[in-house]
Amino acid sequence: MRRRKHTMLARALLMLPALLVAGLLARTEWLGVEAERQHPPKGNFLTLPGGRLHYVERKPVGEMRGTVVLVHGASSDHADLLATLGPELGHYRVIALDRPGHGWSDRIDENGMADPAQQATVIMKALDQILSEPFVLVAHSLAGALATRIALDHPERLRGLVLLGGVTHPWPGGIAWYYHAASWPVIGPVFTRLIGVPASDAFLRSGVESVFAPRPVTPGYVAAGEIRLLLRPSTFEANARDVAATHAFVSAQAPRYRDLRIPVVAITGDSDAIVSPVIHSAAIAREAPQGRFVLLPGVGHMPHHAAPEIVVEAIDQLAGPRSSLALAR
Repeated sequence: MRRRKHTMLARALLMLPALLVAGLLARTEWLGVEAERQHPPKGNFLTLPGGRLHYVERKPVGEMRGTVVLVHGASSDHADLLATLGPELGHYRVIALDRPGHGWSDRIDENGMADPAQQATVIMKALDQILSEPFVLVAHSLAGALATRIALDHPERLRGLVLLGGVTHPWPGGIAWYYHAASWPVIGPVFTRLIGVPASDAFLRSGVESVFAPRPVTPGYVAAGEIRLLLRPSTFEANARDVAATHAFVSAQAPRYRDLRIPVVAITGDSDAIVSPVIHSAAIAREAPQGRFVLLPGVGHMPHHAAPEIVVEAIDQLAGPRSSLALAR
């Protein structure tokens, strides 16, 4: 009898890892399904070879000053920028995009889409379907890499570029290990489902607080920004690959910034611990021939939440008095 009890106990102990794995997989699956239930697509889709790109459009109220395109950074989607800047841009046509693989946009090209240049190409092909007029491009954080590529390759399409804590240059120290882990073939999907997504869910609040620090988090931000969509495995992996690919990209692109032919406004917080104000924003404002640097005291990595009026003022200056005439033609 005693030997049977020991055998049963040993079997139960051997089953614990399998039960733990099953529980984590079930938790990850539920988090993704619940995120999609809470945040269904609210906009329109643009069809491209390989998939669709999701965007939300806000029509202007009263006289239209021009068009503004918003492109989000890592670990977010279109709703982050739109939630805070949308209400302040009532006199513009506003288009907020989900980058490929984020929000409700398809990845389009799974193998090559981590490259910011490829994302820039896809976004411009999508915008070609709905925009003919020049626009002001606003990009946050990681999207700074692809936004500067658009500015370099398509200056005739832009009235100007506004970077919000934008990533533009190589930086020391690399990236957190878990971005690499989630990007690896074979191991990446396992890591994402067993560790990456469950851990991100557990530490979601502290992660959000770190990007807003030293300011408090905007009330209701996680819901308004649809941040939980990141907890879908496919989105989590796409985000990790984007982050992992960015350093090499900006290292190659940075020498071109002196060729920028449009106005560039780099807005950042002096307390940004995520993207260095000195390495990125101050540098591109200095290197771009028409660059301007705006440093916000006591602000972290979310300048569009801390000072949306400063961002709108920059957009107004770039849109210029010619916007209405250009749209009328």
